[in-house]
Amino acid sequence: MTKFEAFTKAFEPSQAEAKLRNYWNINNFYKSSRNPDKKPYTIVMPPPNVTGDLTMGHMMFTLQDILIRWHRAKGYEACWIPGTDHASIATEAKVTKMLADQGISKKEIGREKFLEHAWEWKEKYGGRIEDYLKTLGISCDWSRNTFTMDEKYSAAVTKGIVKLYKDGLIYKNHRLVNWCPVSQSVISDEEVNPEERNGSLWHLRYPIEGSSNEYIIVATTRPETLFGDLAVAVHPSDDRYSHLIGKNVLVPICNRKIPVIADYFVEKEFGTGIVKITPAHDMNDFEVGKRHKLGLLNIFHPDARLNENAPESYQGLDRFVARKKLVSELEELGLVEKIQPHKLVVGISERGNVPIEYYLSEQWYIKMEKLADMTLDATRSGRLKLIPTHQEKTWEHWLTNIQDWCISRQLWWGHRLPMYTCDQCNHVHCEEKPPIKCDKCGHDKLTQDPDALDTWASSWLWPFGVHNWANPSEQEKLDLEYYYPTNVIVTGADIIFFWIARMVMAGEYFTGETPFKHCYFTPIVRDSRGRKMSKSLGNSPDVAGIMAKYGTDAMRFSLVNQIVTGQDIFWSDECCELGKTFANKIWNATRFLTMNAEKFNVDPSKISFDDLKSKSDDAIMGWITSEFFDVVRKVHDNISRYEFSQYSSSMYEFIWMTYCDWFVELLKPRLADENNKNLAKETLTLAFQIFDGILRIMHPIMPFITEEIWQQLNPSHEGKTIGFEKLPESSSQMIDENSIHHMREVQAVVIAVRAIRGKFNIHPATELTVYLKDSQSRFGNLTPQMEALAKAKFNFATEQKGFCAPSLVNGSELFVSLEGLVDRQAEKERLLKKIEKVTNTISGVEKRLSNKEFTNGAPAHILEGAKKQLLENQKELEMLQESLKLL
Repeated sequence: MTKFEAFTKAFEPSQAEAKLRNYWNINNFYKSSRNPDKKPYTIVMPPPNVTGDLTMGHMMFTLQDILIRWHRAKGYEACWIPGTDHASIATEAKVTKMLADQGISKKEIGREKFLEHAWEWKEKYGGRIEDYLKTLGISCDWSRNTFTMDEKYSAAVTKGIVKLYKDGLIYKNHRLVNWCPVSQSVISDEEVNPEERNGSLWHLRYPIEGSSNEYIIVATTRPETLFGDLAVAVHPSDDRYSHLIGKNVLVPICNRKIPVIADYFVEKEFGTGIVKITPAHDMNDFEVGKRHKLGLLNIFHPDARLNENAPESYQGLDRFVARKKLVSELEELGLVEKIQPHKLVVGISERGNVPIEYYLSEQWYIKMEKLADMTLDATRSGRLKLIPTHQEKTWEHWLTNIQDWCISRQLWWGHRLPMYTCDQCNHVHCEEKPPIKCDKCGHDKLTQDPDALDTWASSWLWPFGVHNWANPSEQEKLDLEYYYPTNVIVTGADIIFFWIARMVMAGEYFTGETPFKHCYFTPIVRDSRGRKMSKSLGNSPDVAGIMAKYGTDAMRFSLVNQIVTGQDIFWSDECCELGKTFANKIWNATRFLTMNAEKFNVDPSKISFDDLKSKSDDAIMGWITSEFFDVVRKVHDNISRYEFSQYSSSMYEFIWMTYCDWFVELLKPRLADENNKNLAKETLTLAFQIFDGILRIMHPIMPFITEEIWQQLNPSHEGKTIGFEKLPESSSQMIDENSIHHMREVQAVVIAVRAIRGKFNIHPATELTVYLKDSQSRFGNLTPQMEALAKAKFNFATEQKGFCAPSLVNGSELFVSLEGLVDRQAEKERLLKKIEKVTNTISGVEKRLSNKEFTNGAPAHILEGAKKQLLENQKELEMLQESLKLL
């Protein structure tokens, strides 16, 4: 039994992950405290809904974890503050359904009892999403975990609303809103999902007032709303109907007269060119109604049943039942001209899963112009940087065309609005605590507004609200000063306005500072068919199942490796094979090193990357050291630019190819050389030093396997974590460009020889003779290593002899002798086909270069590329023809 027997043949993530999560938790590694000797690096987690299940969207928390772990290892006081959002509509819907399943009516038990059930539900199920997130291995400071309805956070929400109201930025008004008939509440645009559906376009006859047989034809997709019509409209320049402008028509069934008006909103080409105007039930009609002073007529109850403004026989009917009845009655009266199939986009309530209504309702609003100006100034001045930068155009457009924000919701679960109306004089008070009496008339009976606050109007305080902004202790004040503003927010671009812009508004308005310096927008995760992943489509993967199958590190790496700024991700579960095989590659590299450690009396626990010195006196060690510090330089630059896939792919290439495929292969002969054990030991020690650096750099992406390996290599480090080991820093002094250049020349030659060996199916153990028309000095003093890797004897600057296979390597001609190894006739036929192909390519390139239109119009780099291609093909043709002669 060896010292490193724990390194099994393959990495077993299921065994390591639970153990390490518990280890990190017990030791409170990620608990952050103010440290005057360190700069803070702070991220607040976009709080997932307390109702949520683990999704691909939550996997994007990996990016925040990378940034936190990276900066923690760079010496910052890293603080990642987690939390969950109370999700008013979603939670209320779940609790309402739970009660209904028990035969309990929400309305019958009343607000207070309902909220008791809601809190019970939250305590029972609200921790699930946190448990799910912990399986990702994320390094949050869970001691700072915040729920948006915690007492301290709720106080911050109330304080913010009161300040806005007293500053004159909150008011109440009747307007058209997105209305969900199921929750019977206003909902935000973000909670409305547009769906294309097959519908109908009804052409209805509206009789002209005073005529017994004349009528106009109106095209509509919602005939039941005609009871709310206050006009019909035509385009001012439509000659077909100009004679009708100013006349009245009768609304069918109820025979109420309404005017014919002219408005540029009307599209002459749509339907009949005449549209009905229902200001209380359509956003565009609402604007037309304001321009023409038509007034408003609401025909719906909050649950989308028709109200007293509809004819008596329709009152109380559901909107779609009323539609069917109305169309049938209109057909009987001969008032249906025709019905056409029509595709239309319908807004569907995300939680209610029914078409929304545009509904006339009195709601509370925040004036946005001043707040929007502050937010625009944050990006224009450079205080806030959006990544990718193309989001700035969308940002500018929305903020310069902003509408006032409806912040009230007809819900019970959430932050209740702190508005109190005097029962005597109707004066409204907005206070952090319920007022004892009316400050206008002195009456002691005041009624609190029943509405709850829009969830976004609580979470916009998130970056500073997590620090008990409303009533901070002295220590909490110091925390706010130290950790706020945060460094970056990482989130999806779909909530750029609902949350990101509003957080900037809140930060600027309430604290005088932009709440974060950078905003990184994650890509959209799509399935292999290009569809956005969603539960409704059934294409959202079982994230927990994937992690159980492949390992969390494998999923993290595979996801990160696809994240290119500004581009969507096309995901399939099989993507994780890449991460799984890569994890095993790292594991097997550890096994190789440890298997040789005892042989050479090397103790990995006494070897640290921090002790690595320049190895320029040895070709192999100088090269691998230079390559390592070159990739260190790249990944530091990648992280600073939020180039996550470049970070992962750079390390993948270095570990898999440079370290394992080349360095380890070069190390093996040294380890087998009995005559120079000191050099073998020195090189093996360097291998461990660089591997220690590899583990440190890979830890932010793959925390489990790197921690597991580091712990096993350093058994004396009990109670410590690799996460606090200092990151390797870029050092130009440790990079010898000549070493890298010489080894890459060697690699190119070896790859070319191996390609020829493979092409002709020559056994790997067969030693080859190679003629290379180049100077040996090109390869430094690495010729022996090149010969060992290629399993070949090289002849430099020598004419080839006999039957050879040619190759072109970095401009130099290379010939591998095939005498006695290959069938000459078969090779002759292959060469003739290749010559024909190259000749055709040369002909095509020459034709392009002889075309003046191409040479005069092509960009310089395209022209140079074509010339270079021609020279390379001409040289290849000469080699092929020379090889043919040799046959």
